[in-house]
This record gives sequence, C-alpha cells and structure tokens, in this order.
Amino acid sequence: MSTPSSRRASRESPRGRDGAALREYFLSALVYAGLLICLVYPYTDYDWGWHYRYGEYLVTHGQILRHDIYSWTMPGFEWVNHSWLYDPLLYFLYNRVSFFGLAIAGAVAGVAVFYLCIRQVPLAFWHKAILAVFFAALSKEALLQGLRTQVVGLLVLALFVDLLHRERQGHWWIYWALPGLFCLWTNLHGSFLLGLIVFGVYVMGDLALLKIRGTAIPRRWFMFAASLLASVAASLVNPFTYHVYLEAWRHFGDPMLPVVLEWVPPDFSEILGVLFLGYTLVLAVGFVTRRKLSDVPILVMAVLTFYLAVSSRRHVPVFLVLTLPFAALVIASIRVRVIGLARTSLVVVAMIAVFGTAVFFRWPAYQALWRDPAQAYCTWGNYCSPDLVRFLIKHPPEGRGFNFYDWGGYLIGSGVPAKLFVDGRMHLWERDGFRPMEPYMLMYRRLDLDEFERYKFDWVIVPRGSQFAKEFAAYRSPWTGRTTDEVWEIPYVDDRTLYAVRKKPRGA
Repeated sequence: MSTPSSRRASRESPRGRDGAALREYFLSALVYAGLLICLVYPYTDYDWGWHYRYGEYLVTHGQILRHDIYSWTMPGFEWVNHSWLYDPLLYFLYNRVSFFGLAIAGAVAGVAVFYLCIRQVPLAFWHKAILAVFFAALSKEALLQGLRTQVVGLLVLALFVDLLHRERQGHWWIYWALPGLFCLWTNLHGSFLLGLIVFGVYVMGDLALLKIRGTAIPRRWFMFAASLLASVAASLVNPFTYHVYLEAWRHFGDPMLPVVLEWVPPDFSEILGVLFLGYTLVLAVGFVTRRKLSDVPILVMAVLTFYLAVSSRRHVPVFLVLTLPFAALVIASIRVRVIGLARTSLVVVAMIAVFGTAVFFRWPAYQALWRDPAQAYCTWGNYCSPDLVRFLIKHPPEGRGFNFYDWGGYLIGSGVPAKLFVDGRMHLWERDGFRPMEPYMLMYRRLDLDEFERYKFDWVIVPRGSQFAKEFAAYRSPWTGRTTDEVWEIPYVDDRTLYAVRKKPRGA
C-alpha cells in the first residue's frame, strides 16, 4: 500500500525530471558558450589575401584562376589549388563582415566541430566541460587564425566522423551521403586524402573483425565498401581530377615543409604538453579497459594520427577530432560520488575558473578585434603594416623585388600593384628545377647576402627588426665594394617594416 508521501513523490518526479533536464540543457549551453568565447581569435590567416583574390577572380571572371599572376619568379605557373571552392566563400564573407566576421566564423566552426565529435555520446554537462577544455587547448593550432582552409577541412572531417558513427548505428542512407561529402571535401581542402585513408581503415577493419569472429560477411559491409569506392570516384569530380591526389601527397613528404611554422613539431612545453599528455592517457585508459575488437579501427587511427601530431603542429587538431568521440565514451564512464547541488556548484565554479582565466589573458586581443579588426590582423598576426600598404598603393614598387614570405598574401589581398618574389602559395612550387623557397631561405633565413646581391633586386620589403634587415644595413658588396647606403634608399620605414629601393643612376 502506498503512503501519501510516496504518492506525492511520484507526482513530483516528472516535474523534478523536467527541472533536471532543463538545468542540464542550460549548463550545457554555458559550456558551449564558454568554448565559443575561448575559440575567438583575431583573424590573422597569412594566406587571406591570395585566397581573397582567387575568390574575386572566380566571381568576376566566372572561371577558376589556374595560373600564377601574382609573382615575378614563377609567372604563369599552373598549380593545383585544391581549396578553390573555399576562395569564393572567403570573398563573400570578407566583403560583408570583414576580418571581424571571419574571426567569429572560425570560432563558430570550431564549436560545430566539437559538437559533431561528441553528439553521439550521452554526456552530462560536466563531461562536456572536461572535453571542452581539451578541445580548446589542442585545437588552437587550427583555430588560432580564424576561418581558414584548415578549419573548413577540420569541420568536414568532423562531419565525416559523425557519419561513420551513424553508419555503425545502421543508417543505410550514409552509404549514399559519403560519396557526396567527399566530392565536396575534395574541392574545399586537401585533407580529403586523410579522410579516404580513415575510410579504408574502417572498411578493412570491419572485414578483419568478421574474419576473426568467423561470421559471414553481411550485405552492410558490401554497401560500406562500395561507398568507399564511390567516394574515391567522387573525389575525382574536381577541376584538377587526379592531380589533387598528387598535390595532397606532396604535402606529406616534401623537404621544404619544415620551413613553414605549422609543419614543424609542436611545442609541448608547459600547459599544452600536460593537456596533450592527459588527453592521450585518457585514450590509452579507454583502450585498455574496454578491450573491444570493435575499437581496433579507432586504435589504428589514434596511433597513426598521434605520430602525425607529434611530428607537426598542423596535425594535432586532426588527432583530436578523429579520437574525440572515443574520448567522450571514456569520459562518460566517469562517475562522481558528489551529488546534487554540491556537484553542480563545484563543476560550475571550475568551468568559470578555466574559461574565465582564458578570457582574462586574451582580453587585449578581444579588445583589438572589436575596435579595429584590420589593425588587429597585423598586430596579433604577422606584424604587417597597413600604413606601408597605403604608401605602396600610392607609390607602386617598380621592377623586381624581394619580400618577406609571411607578408606575401597580405600584400596581394591589399591590392599592392607589384609582383612578388614569394608568398604562401609557393612553398612547394617547382618548375625546371627552380623552387622559389630555396633561394628565399638561403637569403632571408641563412643571411646569404651575396646570393641576394646576385639577384639585383629593385626593391625590398622585410621586417625592420629582423636579422636580415640588420645584415642588409651593414652589407658591402664583394664585387663593387659599395655599401647599402650607397646602393639603396629608404622611401618608407616604420616600427615594423623596412621598404628599400635601389637607387637609379643619373640619366637612367
């Protein structure tokens, strides 16, 4: 026989459950809001300018720009721009929301990546908070510069991972959706090749598990394998056909990649290294405690991308996205004995402390982004100079010049009417044995001013405080015996940049 108190509790329980669910939704929303704020960085993509101009060319001319028109070192060079579909997107966004909107768009894309990676796992808000801390720290390399091609590629990768999990749940429409996704992915970013590798690992892993268990191969596996083959075929639907594979593969083994910062090994000192180690331990504990054959494909991808992550900064977010769904499973198994209001208060305080600390240390960057996004692009990025750009537009450089690699895209996008020596597109370019990055590295990084003199440049744009600028100012030609002051004049200089022009002889 039920008592009045038990009947009252039973009547109140639905309301209590509704209240708990509402509180869970609210606190989860706080986690996502905190993550969004933490992922907002001033837009500083070094390659913004040439992406913008390529998008502008596509919109105004109605065709893809396939040949180089922005450098004098490799004019007419035909290259595989595997992110050509991103360029018009950037063009429209920049024209409407400028650098501020691109910064916010990058943060929103980051939150979408996080959501897609954990949505398949039922998580409490404090589980999400733990994963959000890992995500905010380990995705920084991709999201640091706002919306860029790498962020778009990461978003598509997260969508691909979500579709793989849906396939595990028995959704047959996935087999038709995956080829369409790869057709889009191939035209947005070269990371589609990694996606196909992951796809192949899952298909072959499923086959291996079926063989180990001695079960008949079901129709589902044949559909899965056929979807992989269809995805490979769909990836060839692009303006460059199979050349996108060759271009993507070159990025993995080219010896010039280490000269680009994002391809060097990450710095795991201090807090970043602790979080990376902690996240890796979470994955390791999960694999050891679960001991499921179905986790083998995930384990293979975790090992592969872990190697890539410790080899280059660029792949740390890739390792994170491919393993985050599994990490969510591991975190979801954590049980905390503190219950009720005490647990909620403890987690909320911890969330506020973590996200609040991140906001506190980045507050100057937020202020700069809000007040002047264009100035923040240079101040928080590659330390370029908007004043120099205005000067160069009024006084266009003449002849062949030498420019700082990181500023190439900015100069192109800003409309400076001069052909450049090198820019962010060209680190892998090669024609007839000539690679612009090789002499650039020899001159700018190794300070070979004799090689610099052989080029007979007409103008120079470099960071004022660089070692190259100091060596350049003290240089004396071994062939003519003339000093820099005798050969060059300085039409413009500020606290960031040095613009020098070769003096013309009288009567020239």
